[in-house]
This record gives sequence, structure tokens and C-alpha cells, in this order.
Amino acid sequence: MWKQKKRRSEDGFEQWGGYMNAKISKLENQFEKEKVSAKEQNEKLSDIFYGVSIFVNGYTQPSADELRCLMLLHGGTYHHYHRPKKTTHIIASALPNSKFDQMETFHVVKPEWITESIKAGKLLNCNNYLLKNDFPHLFQYNIHNQLLHHRETGKELKNSKTAADEGYLTEFYNNSRLHYISTLASKLKQYVWEMRETHTGSFPKRSQLLHILDSDLCNDPTLMENNVIMHIDMDCFFVSVALRNYPQYKGHPVAVTHARGNSRHNNSKSNKKFELEFYKRKMRSKIKPRQIVRKNDTNNSNKVTNSHENGKNEDSEDEAFEEWSKEVSSMSEIASCSYEAREAGVSKGMYLGPALKLCPNLKTIPYDFDGYRDVSMTLYNTVAEYTLDIEAVSCDELFIDCTNLLDEVKIAPLKLAEILRREIAEKTKCTSSVGIGQNKLQARLATKHAKPNGQCHIPPDRVNDFMKKLSVYDLPGVGRTIGAQLESLSVTNCGELQNMSLVILQKEFGPKIGLMLYNYCRGEDEKKLNFTCERKSVSAEVNYGIRFNDHQEAEIFIEQLSAEVARRLKDVNMAGKNISFKVMFRARAAPIETAKYLGHGACDVASRSVSLNFATCDVSVISKHVLALYRQLNIPANELRGIGIGITKLENFNKSFKTLHKYFERNNHDFKGTLKPGTGIKASECTEEKKSLSKNLHPTEMDCNVFDSLPLDLKSEILKEYELEAFSGSKTNVPTCHGANHQNRNVIGKACLDLSELGIADLKEMLKEWVFTEKNPQPLDVIIMKTFLSALVLKKHLEKLCILIRCMHRHIKACRSNSPIWQQTYDRIVDRVQSCMVSVFGRTLSSQGV
Repeated sequence: MWKQKKRRSEDGFEQWGGYMNAKISKLENQFEKEKVSAKEQNEKLSDIFYGVSIFVNGYTQPSADELRCLMLLHGGTYHHYHRPKKTTHIIASALPNSKFDQMETFHVVKPEWITESIKAGKLLNCNNYLLKNDFPHLFQYNIHNQLLHHRETGKELKNSKTAADEGYLTEFYNNSRLHYISTLASKLKQYVWEMRETHTGSFPKRSQLLHILDSDLCNDPTLMENNVIMHIDMDCFFVSVALRNYPQYKGHPVAVTHARGNSRHNNSKSNKKFELEFYKRKMRSKIKPRQIVRKNDTNNSNKVTNSHENGKNEDSEDEAFEEWSKEVSSMSEIASCSYEAREAGVSKGMYLGPALKLCPNLKTIPYDFDGYRDVSMTLYNTVAEYTLDIEAVSCDELFIDCTNLLDEVKIAPLKLAEILRREIAEKTKCTSSVGIGQNKLQARLATKHAKPNGQCHIPPDRVNDFMKKLSVYDLPGVGRTIGAQLESLSVTNCGELQNMSLVILQKEFGPKIGLMLYNYCRGEDEKKLNFTCERKSVSAEVNYGIRFNDHQEAEIFIEQLSAEVARRLKDVNMAGKNISFKVMFRARAAPIETAKYLGHGACDVASRSVSLNFATCDVSVISKHVLALYRQLNIPANELRGIGIGITKLENFNKSFKTLHKYFERNNHDFKGTLKPGTGIKASECTEEKKSLSKNLHPTEMDCNVFDSLPLDLKSEILKEYELEAFSGSKTNVPTCHGANHQNRNVIGKACLDLSELGIADLKEMLKEWVFTEKNPQPLDVIIMKTFLSALVLKKHLEKLCILIRCMHRHIKACRSNSPIWQQTYDRIVDRVQSCMVSVFGRTLSSQGV
């Protein structure tokens, strides 16, 4: 039997486990010594990365040596070798698939996380800088150039996150193109509005247009138009921007999608045919069979036509659905595709699997979100050099009112379009199309006619001829449902639609849609360009990856989604009074597993809403009401497939109105006259506080219910402070308020009621603004705060009470330490609370509580 050789101990490395461990330890000790030396020589700049240990894998910018220096100066640790139990973050700019598999349990982040954290002066969330394995997938073909299908492995499915997993919401929105588009569109609208507000009125680029000579300008009748609207739309925006990184694919059929290949999860429990049949029935249910009496053009006799006779052939439609349901391939949606792909039958919104069957040589490329933002900003900035009469529509399209611009520079509309398109193409390397008309509708339809990479102008005298030839599906707002209903009426183009009277259209489609169709088919649109940036709603919705085992997981996610909505409200400085909650849940008889992995599948929809007495952007208030609505629906958590939260009835949430009396002045218009903004009280005026209070508050404005609920000694103190007369008939022989004839809603009671509806975050923010913005506290504000905090004692909400008292003390100490008025105010409020504590609990709050 072989005996294990005795370890040698003479080499000096055994105590560290060998040569490599000794080397690693030496390097780490060397780094720590350099860190101590830098601190002693005052070279250390911060402790931003305290507790962070990084390992740099491969080429990065900044380089590994530069990152080591940055960690040295900002409190972090640098590992020359990956230490699985000690390394907290791996820094890399690119990793092969094999490396991703090895490091799937570690944070692999981009080097920008370090540089931008230093720039921000704090440690940023590394989840926003995670390195994604999003290289375009190279499809495999056999010798006959046929695509080889493969299925996702169990490991890939296992690693897919659901809404129950930590950090899912952030990852979902970081990769959601729809979220990115809507967010960028909102920012662009705000950007245009800010430019209009701060602009000096000077447009240097206009002077260049004055030098353009056109021999036909003097006789050009289009210059006499009263209104000229231009619509600019980037061609195949997602594809054009992404192709800048893949020039070798230009001229080839290309699609932008999240999918890495023509793969589909292998799940025998899913039923794709059921889902497609479900969608088909749902669409047809909106189109009710009807009989329409029409006049025959030849013999003027009445003819009865069945609505389905003129619709699509149902047999061919069923065959199409049947063929689609047999596809076993990727169900990743195509966000955008090139014109070469469209010629092969591929369209936006199509699943990748069927698209590859139509176009086997289709190339797929990933999203380029940074590129979309850069090109969008370039587009808007280019137009803004000529005019700011811009209506921002989305990241790739906008409207311009060119009337004043053309009148000033005396240039033809098509010439201006040519100049703008050329300049946009030079700056972005992407093409655009332009449509021009008298209104937004005509301009948009002209753009559709001009695509791709062209321009079209509809003169006033040619509008009718242009409109008659258009399909009804070309009209904005006409989709499958309305289009099918029009086909059932034997209407396929705008010329036929013009023959229908307004009465018939409104009878068939309702007053609003009927009037819209009547005007649109004639090229008429009364909507003006909207230059303002007014938000009507703020919402967040997730309908992918919604899988929960129980209500606890669902409620945790709802709270996270509520926080996302609250963040979006604060980003736009808005608050809302109406909260709506929508859920998608598995349809009856639908399979549990969906055809699209973790998709929502065949679903029914339910929604609830609640109206508040005040506008809020506080996450605790939003989540409280949304959770209540969720519980009302009583839907099993494992049946949920989509969740959405929306806030409407928005108001500007201006922090300057968050001091107490101004806040209630804003929200309670019924007693505006009672709450008058004051200039504060001076130290010499303290003795006149009672007189001031008695003028501000009338006895009939006291809330009897709140007042009668207070302890007897506090009632007496309030009456004494306000110099109120005693009323007879009190059961307790202590002066109380009785049902006086209230002209206005009482101030204190309503204020306390509204305060009780606010979340703790809003209350803390209000206290901060009150202390920071008021040089001296208003007497009425002091009474409101006393009464509200006393009510918290009565309700036994002591945790909330302690938080608010400590918050107020902290702010007074921070910014009003030299103000005896504020210190006296704090003492009086605490005395009132302590008196109430003794009355209710027989003891005061501990010193830690106050």
C-alpha cells in the first residue's frame, strides 16, 4: 500500500496552503499597506467602496491598474485573483458564454459602476450596471441552409427569473423596450417644454434658410396656405440605430428582438393552439353579426346584406390559425424589422419562429438603448435649431407647426423637409421620412405615403383625391375591430366611407368614434399641436414573469410596483387622487403553462379603483390602497399573470405648498379665508399669540368630534388658548363644542383627518418643509400639529408618534437651533403629547421617544 508522503514544511508555504495562496496573501497585504499609507498622507479621497472587493476580468476601460488605484483611494479592496469567498464584484466589459456560466452566482458589473459612483459621490446600485450576455445569436444551419431548431435547456429555464424573485422588477424594466420608449417619450416632451420656457427667441439656423434661392418660390401656391404641419418619422428606428453597430447587415433582412435564437421552451403542458383560438374568439366577439339595409345603386331597391358575407373568409382564417398553432419555435416578439424583411412577409409584432419560416436568412440583432436615446436627442435638437413649435410624440417622431417659419424665410415646405432630412441623416446616420399637410392627420398620412426615406406634401386642393384612395386601415384609430366592423358594412376605403352619413356612423360606432371616422375620411382633423407637457396619468404594469406561489409573494411584488409608481410620480413632480389596480388572471380552461415561457397567455382582466380626498405620491398610501383592492378581487395568487397600477387626476406636487397651513389651504378651498399665509411672528410678538390665534380660529370652526375625544385638561387648555366661551349643556361640565351652524368646514378637524390619511414618508417630508421654510411657526399650524399628535396618542399609534416627534426635533436642531420660537414651539407640542400620554396610559413617553 502506498503511503502518503509527509508534507514538506521547509519551503515556508504550507501554512498558507501552497505557493499561490502565499502569493495572493502577499499581494493583498501589499494593497492594504498602500491603503494605510495613502490615508496617513491624506491621499485617500473617500470611503465610497468600503466593504467592496473587486476582481477585474479581461480588458476594461479604465484599465485594471487604474481601477486598482481608484479602489485604493476610495476605500475598496482590489483582488489580483478571483477569491470566490471574498470577492464581492467582478468587473468586466465582455465575457464569453462559458465565463458567464462559471460566474452566474456573482455580481458581474461594468467598470462604469465604479467611475460613475465616484462621480456621484456615493455607491450606486450595481444592478443598473450588470453585464448582460446579449451578444447576437448566430443561428446554425445544415448543409441545405435550413435552420436547425434547438430547445432551451433545463438550466436556461431554471435560471429564468419570475416576479417572486428579488430584483426582478428592476431587471424587467431595464430590458423592456416598451418601458424605455414610453419613458424616453415623456422625457422628450418635458425637454421640449423646458426649451420653450427658457428660449431667447433666437434661431441662428433660420438665417441660413434666407440665403436659399428657389426660382419657383414666387409662384408657389403652397406658400399661401394658412396652416402647414410637418410630421417627421425615423425609418425603421430600432433597426436603423442598431445597424450602425452592424454595418455588414445593411441591405439584408434584419429584425431587432430579445431572442438569442429560434428556441422555444420544451413544455408539454402548454397549449399554443388553445391560446390562439382564445384570441380569435375574443376578437370576433367584438364584431357582432348584423343585417344592414342598403340601397342598391343600380335599381334603387333595398338589399339585405349579412355582415359576415363581406368579411374575411373564415375558412382561410381558420387554416392560418391552424398552421400557426403547429409552429414549435421562438415566441419572442419582433420589435422592428428592415424593409428587406418586410418584403419577405415579416412584420413588427410577429413571433420570431414564424418570421424565420417566412425569411430563413433573417438576421437578428439586439437592442441599443443608449443609441436610441442619442439619436432621439439629435433629432429633437436639430429641429429645435429652426423652431420650437414642436409636439413631441415619441422617441422617433414629432410634429412641427411650420407656418410661422415658412412665412419668415419664404421657403417651400418640401425644400424645408429636404434640408431637415439631410441634416438628420448626416448627424445620426439614419434616414427619416416627412409628411406635410394642413393638419396632423394629413401630415401623418403623407408620411406613410413617403416612406421609406422620402417626403410627401398634400396640397389643399388635392386632399379629397388623396383621401379617397386610402384604405380605412390607414386611418389612425382604425385597428382590427373597427376595420372588421367597417368591412361588415362593405366599406374598405375612405371613398366608400365618405358615402356614409354621420347619423349611420354614430349609430354603428357611437357618437365619438362615428364623428372621428366621418371627419378622418375627409382629411379633417381639428386637433391642434400640443406644446405643453401635461401628464394625465402615471402607471406601471408587468405582464411577463408573473408567477406566485401564495398571496405573500404577490403582495410583496405589489408593494414593489407601488414603489415604482411613487418614484415615477416624484420624478415628474406630480401626485394623484385616483388609484386604479388591474390584474390579468388565467382564463377558465386555459392551460397553466403558457406557450410563451412565463408569458401571460390566455387571460381575463379585472380592475378596481379608489378615489382619495387628497393627492398623494407616497408609496405607503399607494400600496395600502392597492393591497386593499387586490384583496377585494379575491383571485388566487397562482392564477395571476399580469399586474398594473395607475394614478390619475394628477396635480402638481409643489414642495412650497407642503407647510401645514398652505397645504390645507390648497386642499380645502372651502376655508381659504380662514387660512391666510402669514409672515411669521417675531420674538416680541409672542405675548400676542393668543390674540392672533383667536382671530384665526372661530369657535364654530372647531371640530366637535375631535375636540370631545380629547382628555378634559386638554379641552380646557385649548379653550383657554383660543379664549373661547364655555357652552352650556356639557355632560362633563367642561366647556365643549356643540352643533353650531357651520358656514365653513372646520379647519382643525379636516386638517387632522387629512393628516391621518397621509403615509409616514409624506408626513416626514411635510414636517421638514414646515421647519425649513417657515422662519417662525404659524400659530394655527402649531395647534394643528398638537391636535394631530394628541389624536395619535388616543389611537395608540405610538410608533408613528415617536417617529414624527424625533423627525421634528432633528429638523429644528439642524436649521432652527438659534430660534427660541421654534424651540418653544417644540416644547409646547411635546408637553401637549406628554399630557395626553399621562391621561391615556398613566405615564409619559420615554426620553428615547422624544
